[in-house]
Amino acid sequence: MRVLSERTLTASFLARQLLLERRSLPVAEAIRHLGALQAQYSPSPHIALHARLDGFQQADLEAALRDRTVVKATLMRGTLHLVAASDYAAFAAAWHPQARAAMRTRARAATPHEEEIATALAAFIAEPRSTDAIRAKARELARGAIPDPLLLDYARTILPLVHVPPSGYWRQHGKPSLVAWPGPLPEAPAATALLVRRYLTAYGPATREDIAHFTYLRFRQIDPALAALAPLRRFTDAQGRELLDLPQGPIIDDDRSLPVRFLAKWDAAVISHRDRARIFPAEYQARLTPIANGTVLSSYLIDGKVAGVWSQSREGAVATLTLQPFAPQPEPFPAEMEEEGERLLTFLAPEATERRIVVAPPAA
Repeated sequence: MRVLSERTLTASFLARQLLLERRSLPVAEAIRHLGALQAQYSPSPHIALHARLDGFQQADLEAALRDRTVVKATLMRGTLHLVAASDYAAFAAAWHPQARAAMRTRARAATPHEEEIATALAAFIAEPRSTDAIRAKARELARGAIPDPLLLDYARTILPLVHVPPSGYWRQHGKPSLVAWPGPLPEAPAATALLVRRYLTAYGPATREDIAHFTYLRFRQIDPALAALAPLRRFTDAQGRELLDLPQGPIIDDDRSLPVRFLAKWDAAVISHRDRARIFPAEYQARLTPIANGTVLSSYLIDGKVAGVWSQSREGAVATLTLQPFAPQPEPFPAEMEEEGERLLTFLAPEATERRIVVAPPAA
């Protein structure tokens, strides 16, 4: 079985993440290729697409949300994601059985008349409803069987619900409205196979543990999906772990220079694998996720690896990009860093008349 070096895994991963070379793709096609973009922080998907697509503008994603080629919903890991609308039903069908089981554990019991509640709630949310209205309706229908703090999560787990624009727009905050997905969901085995296919397209080659880490699915769900995708290519990494891949997945063998890229908060590239060595060393993980709630900070790549975090600030007409490396730089930043930083600042603060890039001392 062929052994893939860490360098080959890194370069191949960047290629699949559209981080090796930017592409000119419609937003929905790019998101379908990437599988999903984590979206609990509204600017993150915009920054993620800006890193990967030539000519991307904030309005491009907002247009895709308006025309429903892209939807925002709670999916894998119980987290908000943007996904291609064409994939949503399958992703929801793969996730909902696990989510329902987890909800029953949290609520300490199965809810009586769950299907009856789901039918009535779906009729209520056939048109956009506020989260407060959904909670109130779920409370009325559940008749005390679900604790108040779980009512909205309960609705999300028994029904496929998607956010209504402007949720997902740049810097959009406040309580969203949700609406029930209008079509049926596919059978779970076929849906899980599509989810695993999308994962391997964007994040492969990967171990079974990596797939479980990203999807939160059990091996008893993942293994039949892998069998349905056969024949798969099989490799090993330097530690001897088996890596699975689709036949058409690109493997980058050459020792090319890997580009500087700026990644968003919760960028899928840094949270997609159980073992993240292909994109950043284990000793830096605590610095990328320093907050107890699991926040993954905005980061930057040098030669394919996470090398530090970044933040942006404004003072009047001056926009500043602050870079904080994880370790002292043995040499000056590559010249590409300034070019990429200027590109990012122009995207984040187009109205600024002056843009600066500064380097802070290494994070402790």
